[in-house]
Amino acid sequence: MTEKEKKSRGIARHRSRMQRSCSLGSVAGSSHERTDHVVRVVDLSVTGVGIESSERIEPGFVWFKERVGGHKYGVLTWSRKSGDHYRAGITFVTLSRTDELYVQDQARHSPPLEPFRDPLQVIETIIASVRKDSGSNN
Repeated sequence: MTEKEKKSRGIARHRSRMQRSCSLGSVAGSSHERTDHVVRVVDLSVTGVGIESSERIEPGFVWFKERVGGHKYGVLTWSRKSGDHYRAGITFVTLSRTDELYVQDQARHSPPLEPFRDPLQVIETIIASVRKDSGSNN
């Protein structure tokens, strides 16, 4: 994303001054397969985080092993090759405690490279949370 595109979104992003790596789990939206990754935080805003990875991460739901910017969950909305690595953008998602416990249970019982046990329920949980955060009644 160019600086012009970042500014046009109206959201201040702050480049990471430290080389911060973080571990995250991911469920691809297309295959519902769970994967684990170690990524580098590139920039951070109040609504999301930019990351770099040595491999492409499919768009879908992600959870951070340790909080990033005070957040534990997000939706990876885009990923593209940039030189010898991949850049991706994650929009933060806030879950209720009940939903958080449900997603954690699903992750615990779904080994890496296997589909989540109940992916449609997890997706519905995320969508409901995003709608609540945005104030949508849909």
